[in-house]
Amino acid sequence: MKKRFWTIPLMVLVMACTVFLGGCGGPSVEELIREDLETAFSEVSPDNEELLTAMTDSSDGGFETLGIDTQEFAKAYLDGFTHEIKEVAVDEEAGTADATVVLKMKSLTVIMSEFTGKFQEYLTTIDPQAVESEAALYKEAGTMLMEAVKNAEPEESECVFTYEKDDENTWSATDSAEQQILEAMM
Repeated sequence: MKKRFWTIPLMVLVMACTVFLGGCGGPSVEELIREDLETAFSEVSPDNEELLTAMTDSSDGGFETLGIDTQEFAKAYLDGFTHEIKEVAVDEEAGTADATVVLKMKSLTVIMSEFTGKFQEYLTTIDPQAVESEAALYKEAGTMLMEAVKNAEPEESECVFTYEKDDENTWSATDSAEQQILEAMM
């Protein structure tokens, strides 16, 4: 199972963060970036069926091997996700802006550590001859993984999303956004 499989749907949301500045008199760059980030991160919810479907579609089948419903895993993982846009610092002369966002989400590192510890402990307590099948072993692993996800507490991570302005006055999140999301997930 790949840890990065959900970065694709989450990144689609973040990369939708493109702000176009038209004529004068409209909202400031800061306001537009805040609005853009708010729109993107508001979509990250265990109730967003479109996001859950994208997450399910991007999985590699590993969950099914463990007897886990991918959408249930996604819902449990996203449970407790919050975001807070702290600051947007715009340097119009340089054509850059940095948006500081605090993401609160479950850490895949913590989840996998908890799961690995429990599963290794389980393996030391069973008689290999008594295991009815490999599928039964996978199912037990799946149960333990779901338990680890459900029991994980969301952790805060501060992310800085950099925007750049192009020649047509369009502000877009840079490619570093993916790395920021990955670090928050870990």
